[in-house]
Amino acid sequence: MITRRELRLQREAAEREAAERAVGPAGCDGAVSPAGADGALAGSVEGAADTDRALETDPAADSDRVAGAHVAPRAPSSGAAPDTTASAELRGFHLLLLDAEVEVSDVLALIHNRLPDISPRLDENGQLRLTRHSRLRAGADLDAATIAALEVPEWAHHAVVIDCPRDRQPVPPPDWFADADGLHEAFPAGLPDREEERMLTLILAIASRLHTAVRLADEPELPTRVIVPDPEAKVDLYLYSPYWLEPDVALSLVRRHAPHAFQQSLPTPDEDVLAQASIDDPLFDPSAPVILDGFSLFIPLGEIDEAAGDIEIRVMEAEWVPPIVAAHTGMPQIEYHVHWMDAESRRYQPYPNRRFRRMRIEVARLVDAIGAELLVGSDGVGLDESGFLVTSAQLRD
Repeated sequence: MITRRELRLQREAAEREAAERAVGPAGCDGAVSPAGADGALAGSVEGAADTDRALETDPAADSDRVAGAHVAPRAPSSGAAPDTTASAELRGFHLLLLDAEVEVSDVLALIHNRLPDISPRLDENGQLRLTRHSRLRAGADLDAATIAALEVPEWAHHAVVIDCPRDRQPVPPPDWFADADGLHEAFPAGLPDREEERMLTLILAIASRLHTAVRLADEPELPTRVIVPDPEAKVDLYLYSPYWLEPDVALSLVRRHAPHAFQQSLPTPDEDVLAQASIDDPLFDPSAPVILDGFSLFIPLGEIDEAAGDIEIRVMEAEWVPPIVAAHTGMPQIEYHVHWMDAESRRYQPYPNRRFRRMRIEVARLVDAIGAELLVGSDGVGLDESGFLVTSAQLRD
């Protein structure tokens, strides 16, 4: 369980890193030494945004925020509260809603996880340029009158403004399509596309990590739309390390929490395949030991629930390394992907029922425990499914 204190540590570490980049060590022209890079990354990893398992004790708790995948669009009220100066200025933008426990600087720290080239600090105008076409603004505190006018939850304390283009797909989402966050209902005429899709994906991921919400910009003929991402929907972990764990070593770590885990059997080439390989390559030695470039470990989850499916740990050399990891290492990385596959492929569907949510909590605990073992065993760096940094200590809480 990740605490607010850890989030503050991450923010402070990111700010220190930005300052060090700007000044640089003496005689190094702002370059970061390998040791300094490791320290900076460790500092960023040490704290991460609040991803408390909100439904651990009661999946029905805090239903305004986490029941289902999102809060459905609200129909306009005949007695809608009058606009305030703040609400009139804010309603034309996508807003990341923050509660009283979260600060704008916490949001900047999370953005730095996903976009490490961007300094996690606002400029003198209270803005942060995210891309060529999009920027974040510090926004405004919300008083009771503004909350009522914007029709946002009462817990909303502050609104961060996302100023980005309005890019939409030209046709409505198909009837069979269902987005876990409810975007198919919020944008019935056409889903966000290109720049707007990227920005909404980012702020929805942040809202999920912080257990908050996003108010979409007002649009003609559409009601007020407040999306509350399900903070428990993203279960997978991605671990990156320069070290390769042999299958038996990785399996021994996994079996500390899942004794029935096993390695996927490797295909054995038959005689015809070996003969053809010898013809194609005269130097081919069929008796030479097989050198693995990847393997998978499996954990059946029938003891949790028959619908829980399996956990697969996929191990291979990473073809792509997240920017926050690549920024601090030039070495090739081994990717350890702890991946949950539920039997009915429902984990990304909206409106999970109580049984599914309870099952998902149990699976997430196991994924976190296994991830912590592999993270320590490989001396790696961990990211959650949304690309935010996590530590072994956070996964073990």
